[in-house]
Amino acid sequence: MRRAHWLLLALFAMACAVPAACSAQAVCPWMNAATAGGFLGGDVDAAVTGVTPDGDATCDFKLGAASGSLLRIAVHTMEHTQQEFPGYLAQCASGAVALKGIGNEAVRCLAGPGASKGSELIIGRVRERAFVITIRAEWIGRPPTSPTKTRNPISDDSENVAEQVAGSLF
Repeated sequence: MRRAHWLLLALFAMACAVPAACSAQAVCPWMNAATAGGFLGGDVDAAVTGVTPDGDATCDFKLGAASGSLLRIAVHTMEHTQQEFPGYLAQCASGAVALKGIGNEAVRCLAGPGASKGSELIIGRVRERAFVITIRAEWIGRPPTSPTKTRNPISDDSENVAEQVAGSLF
């Protein structure tokens, strides 16, 4: 029995000598890579940064280096919601559209000056937590795909992403 114990301990030590076996990659709390890939249209590389004890983080899902398509979900806790939240909304260019049923005060808009062309934002909050969803894709800003549609189909899909993020913050 004692020999088996030492053998297991030695195997565990060897397994931990390989860094990938003992380190866990941070996982985005609001969306997984498969869902983000389905939204962007292919396999994505995922990265999670800025993780805080409050549970704040930024998740980046990138669709291949050549395409430039990106889905970024950033969640931040605000200490003074009434004073801080307007700063998040200021990221929008004019023409923000209110979104009903997605957190509090959610809007969809094109990114303001200085942002790359083809960027759409959804900004909202759930209680004291602000979320900013950035979608950068070549199809944003194109005219609707048929005369009967009044907006680009990406807008509907981006609202679904925002519903998922806001729902997970409740």
